Amino acid sequence: MDVSIDHLKKALCDGGKILSYKGLNESFGHISARIPDQEKILITTRDALAFLEPHQIEEVDFEGNKLTKNSPGGAPNELFLHVEAYKARPDVMAIARTQSQWCEVFGIRMETVKPVHDFGAILMDETALLDEPLLGDVDHVGKQMVKELGDKNAILLRGNGNVVTGRSVEEAVVRAVFLDESARLQYQARSLGEGAVRYFTRQEVATHGLALSRPDRIQRAWQNWLKLAIFNLRLAPPSALG
Repeated sequence: MDVSIDHLKKALCDGGKILSYKGLNESFGHISARIPDQEKILITTRDALAFLEPHQIEEVDFEGNKLTKNSPGGAPNELFLHVEAYKARPDVMAIARTQSQWCEVFGIRMETVKPVHDFGAILMDETALLDEPLLGDVDHVGKQMVKELGDKNAILLRGNGNVVTGRSVEEAVVRAVFLDESARLQYQARSLGEGAVRYFTRQEVATHGLALSRPDRIQRAWQNWLKLAIFNLRLAPPSALG
């Protein structure tokens, strides 16, 4: 897979369009990518993700220092949710930080989202939980988050959205979308009674999760959502775009 800087910047912008289209990030939330062989990351800005251009993507080092100011808003402040994860988990190549309202319901309750359908299995496990509503703009919150995350691929922050990891920007974004879907389905199924919910077994999660994690399956979802996101942006009236 091409992991050039140009590829990563474009992927971050396209991922922003997808998460905006899916209603997971509007005024808040961000996506980042590890710069290979460097202790630095690329990250989306504080501006609306749907309209970001590659030249606006910011750089941040592993100590949380903002190295560039390529956009009006600059890099977001919750950098430690990103950099601490990259420092602790060499397998993490990208992170999607979203404000999924369905995940928020479970985060408020401090209850994990568990795989209940095939697409939800792409997380490969239930979510972790962080009982901390403070923003991730201080290092101790990032360190605490990483401790609770462990080797899982997603964590819910109490009253403060969620963080989803991936081996690529595309995988992190696709996982974030399916996590939102999984939380909604779990909530709806439980409304019919706890006994009505059949959570996936570990074997079912492994079987479905590995299949859905194939690069061609990730790209199928990514490309379809991106086309829909761009189409919807074109349909928006000029007044809605400022």
